[in-house]
Amino acid sequence: MARTRFLGVIVTVLGVMGSAGCGRHLYNRDDLTVDLAKHHIDLRWGRLENAAQRVDPQMRGAFVQVWSQRLAGLELQDMDVAGVAVIDEDTAEVIVVVTYVDKGTMGVQTVQLPERWVRTEAGWRLATVAELPDGGAAPAATTPFGG
Repeated sequence: MARTRFLGVIVTVLGVMGSAGCGRHLYNRDDLTVDLAKHHIDLRWGRLENAAQRVDPQMRGAFVQVWSQRLAGLELQDMDVAGVAVIDEDTAEVIVVVTYVDKGTMGVQTVQLPERWVRTEAGWRLATVAELPDGGAAPAATTPFGG
């Protein structure tokens, strides 16, 4: 009986030690899919504080500020993840198709925006923001929020 308990303790300790330090390896491609969906649904419906939870913590303030300014001049109609390319185990390039109404012209536009997502200790996080094009031109290069 004591030997069984001892083995149980050893297995438990090894399990805890084995999972300690895994951090970002706890999050896989399926987690990225879930985070992408939650982020873009929240963004689509103007829930910026919720969407910001899936943004790199150092960029959250800038993310909310940028999208608050954008949403003053446009109304998002649809956001769809068109493609995901996993670059390495910790980085993914994402293409999002965004349809919006420009409130000034009432014109409907659809653009493709590139995003870079990185896997962190807390899960997958958005690490860049793409410029929305003016007048339907191609989007500007993706840049970090802080850059």
